[in-house]
Amino acid sequence: MDAFNAMGKPIPAQARQVGYEACKAMGLESGRSWECVGAVAEQLERDKPYEAQGAAMKFLDLTGAYRLMATLLAAANA
Repeated sequence: MDAFNAMGKPIPAQARQVGYEACKAMGLESGRSWECVGAVAEQLERDKPYEAQGAAMKFLDLTGAYRLMATLLAAANA
């Protein structure tokens, strides 16, 4: 299934958990990881990838932002 099909739909809790683990692996602390995942997931649920990228870049570099978005979308389709 195409991961981009998850855009514009709710990001489930298990996908957010996978995103949280990815943020932790990229060096964010727990609170900031949840804040980052929540902000990015909110924008992906609204089908706004550029806004999601911007939200992620408040916490991560560009590569990390893309990695988190891909992780959330892929996990939402799993």
